[in-house]
Amino acid sequence: MSWCILQVMENTEISKGDYKRERAERASRRATMRKVIIVSVSVGVIGLLVWGGIIWSRRVANAPGASFPDQGQEHVALDYQFSYNSNPPTSGAHFTSPANWGIYDYEVHDKLAIHNMEHGGVWISYRPSIDTHVVERLKAIVGEFGGSKLLMAPRQANDADIAVAAWARVLKIDLDGGDITEDQLGQIKAFYKAYKNRGPEFVPDAMPGVDPKSIQ
Repeated sequence: MSWCILQVMENTEISKGDYKRERAERASRRATMRKVIIVSVSVGVIGLLVWGGIIWSRRVANAPGASFPDQGQEHVALDYQFSYNSNPPTSGAHFTSPANWGIYDYEVHDKLAIHNMEHGGVWISYRPSIDTHVVERLKAIVGEFGGSKLLMAPRQANDADIAVAAWARVLKIDLDGGDITEDQLGQIKAFYKAYKNRGPEFVPDAMPGVDPKSIQ
């Protein structure tokens, strides 16, 4: 009887030992699996970021237009005097609110438009003297992109027939014979795709601004 009891106790101890080893092995396998998953996800995310960076770099490298030094993001009153380094201005002192996105048939104050570009917007401005047919072609581009982060308005002070601006970047287009070519329209689209949402602040499209006519 004593031998039988001793044998059962030994078997029980062995079973407990096996159970502990099995638990330890399972815990080790789970820990290893977690590490594999974390590493795999991290590699995947890094890969996507690198791939996205390469695609964006190629898009920017091939995008038309010129770049200018960033002149900062100071918020000021409309009558504040500031020397901008581009025409139209693309960075620097600007009003505390942006304009509502959209197409306007009157001028939008530069200091509002700069705030729009700070939020990653693209500003299409044109000399009031260009043909209405060209204005309609520009409006069609705004419509093609659903108006997303787009501001369009005439601007007397332009030194080119059309200026497409984003933060610290400008594409200028002069019309040959008063009409716009398909290549020029393509440049505008390429500029928009390259520089939309590339301002120093990311703000959703739905974020309201102000009516430009109320601030002149």
